[in-house]
Parts: sequence; structure tokens; C-alpha cells
Amino acid sequence: MKTLLTALIFFFVNTQVVAGDGSGLITRIYVHDGAGTKAPVVMFNVETHTGQPECSSHEWAFELETEVGKAMYALLLSAASQNKPVVVKGANHCNAWGDREHPYWISLAFN
Repeated sequence: MKTLLTALIFFFVNTQVVAGDGSGLITRIYVHDGAGTKAPVVMFNVETHTGQPECSSHEWAFELETEVGKAMYALLLSAASQNKPVVVKGANHCNAWGDREHPYWISLAFN
């Protein structure tokens, strides 16, 4: 039991350690139809993206079909239209698009 608990703690701590961090102004937003095999996907880039998992380029991607995805998309459009920076925490996987990290959360940075 102690070994299982240690392994679970290591997994959850390790997941957050290697997840990417991003911040700055949004430099690109585009929506892809998912190529017929997936739901529509929003891809975006911000000025910095560090610590991303090996699967990821310097961009981010998430599905547009969920309520969270719709909220993230609205936040990105709002930030871009106001030229406001955002902060992004990665989820440490590239499930929405094979070479872009999925954001765990996105926040509007207030100056």
C-alpha cells in the first residue's frame, strides 16, 4: 500500500513538474475542423512557452466542443482583441493535437 501511495504521489507531482508554462501576448489563434476525425480544435501561441512535454511544439491546442474549450476560446479572443497578455498552465499532454500541448488553464493577466 505504501508503495502504491508513493507511486501515485510521484505521478501527480511529476505531471505538474513537466507541464509547460506560457505567458505573454497572443501571437496566433486559429481553428481547425479536426480533419474529419476529431472535434474542432483551437490552436494558439503566446510569446513564451517553456517546459512543455516532448510531444509539444511551442503552440497550444484544445477541443472546441466542450464548455471549457468554449470558455478558453472566448477568453483568448477577448485577450487578443484588447491586446492583453495571458498566462497558460499546461496539462502535460498533446491529446487535442499531436504536437501541441493542451492547456490545463488560461488566465487573463491584469497589469
